[in-house]
Amino acid sequence: MSNEDIKEEVLKSLKTIRDKLDPDVLKEIELRMKGQVPYDKESAHKAVELFLQGRHDQGAFAEKIIKALKNKGEA
Repeated sequence: MSNEDIKEEVLKSLKTIRDKLDPDVLKEIELRMKGQVPYDKESAHKAVELFLQGRHDQGAFAEKIIKALKNKGEA
């Protein structure tokens, strides 16, 4: 088997595998490979929530964030 035959076989196998993947998963993989991970609002919300739970300032920092978000119209 020549190198060209092996190359064609590998490309064919990759196409078969790629065709079986969920298009949304494939798109996310491509974005991650390019360093363009899509924003995940739910994960971001959970991260902020956990961060705020770990603070010991009786909610002062959380109130500051809520006030800033309200001023931007995002709360």
